[in-house]
Amino acid sequence: MAVSVVVVGSGIAGLSTAFHLADKGARPIVLVDKGNVGSGSSSRSGAVNTMLMATEGTTRARGVSFDIFERFDQILDDYQFHQVGCMAIYTEEQFESARQLHPMHLHTGARFEVLNRRQVEEYFPDLSLQDGECGVLDLRGGYSEPERYIPALAAKVRQLGVEIREQTSVQRFLVKGGKVRGVVLADGQELAVDATVCTVNAWANSLLSHVGQALPARNFVIERHVTLPFSRAPRLPATNDDARSVYYRPTEDGRLLIGGEAYEPEQVPMPGPEFDLRELEPEPTCLPFLIKAVRGRLPFMDRAEFDYHRVGLVSYPIDFTPNIGPVAALPGLYLGTHFCSGGFGYHPVAGLLLAEYIVDGQTGIDASEFSPDRFRDFDIQGYLAQDITRGEMIDAHVEESVGFVCKRH
Repeated sequence: MAVSVVVVGSGIAGLSTAFHLADKGARPIVLVDKGNVGSGSSSRSGAVNTMLMATEGTTRARGVSFDIFERFDQILDDYQFHQVGCMAIYTEEQFESARQLHPMHLHTGARFEVLNRRQVEEYFPDLSLQDGECGVLDLRGGYSEPERYIPALAAKVRQLGVEIREQTSVQRFLVKGGKVRGVVLADGQELAVDATVCTVNAWANSLLSHVGQALPARNFVIERHVTLPFSRAPRLPATNDDARSVYYRPTEDGRLLIGGEAYEPEQVPMPGPEFDLRELEPEPTCLPFLIKAVRGRLPFMDRAEFDYHRVGLVSYPIDFTPNIGPVAALPGLYLGTHFCSGGFGYHPVAGLLLAEYIVDGQTGIDASEFSPDRFRDFDIQGYLAQDITRGEMIDAHVEESVGFVCKRH
């Protein structure tokens, strides 16, 4: 029997969920968004993807995402997964921590190379490392261009019979008999379905607050800056430069995209469902910090001119792990939210897992690490009452886990 589903939010998580639901035969599927397809944080993503994460569960999940990216590269029109590799650059101290994860990475199917300074500079002539620094190149990693990927996936979703309603606001979620039965739209229309998927952080937090299960997540402004095209394309992979606390990648049209943690971003209280990202403004100190961070690392940047920027809002759960799956306190509700700054790497597997939960009743991999119910016994209100910066969140998380998962975009 077909399963009817409404998906709230038409960003990459919502589109991925709709694709996998349709691929599994769910019908009908309606995707609703208060704006246009991909008009939220998805279009502002740096879209740098690596499989090398800090736990076996997250690494395995990223591997499934790469399987899906490789499939999409074949079946989506006008889209290319740029599998040029994703390299982490480490100081000696950082590498000593990161290398402890390598046996787990190999066990979960990752493929990578450890490169010394000479090898990095030989492979990628536009990079310049310092003595003692090294690179770990994820051979399956790479990047996507959101402005091509999002419309390509949306077109495929429509082709599979999914109805996408843009400029359609949700007034509230339809809850009857303790179960989520769908949504009520701004015009009063009810969409009653078997399963409801929420991929919008603000709606998720609002819903869970009503059952005493608000999510322990903090929101920060995140920026990416893009140069004018260079005379030739930058010769480098997608790069998480942990030694400089920045990340960068080439673009399809010969530019460089750069972002990072070289400054303390503004924290924003959890916004309401009507929040518009266009309200966000770039932090004046961000770009100078980023330019200083890559000085000497990317010599060609000495002649760079910047063209435009993207400003978004990223939500970090306390454990830097997204929420993917059903909510026990609200039967019929499934979340695909709070992806940290790694939404592009997580959303393909998130959509698949949600479709498996809804259609199959079980997932193909162990997804318990992502369960929204993992915070039920946590003092959420006490945590949210604390004044904590993003840097302090990262420091606390790194102390509890080996590696640098918080910087895996």
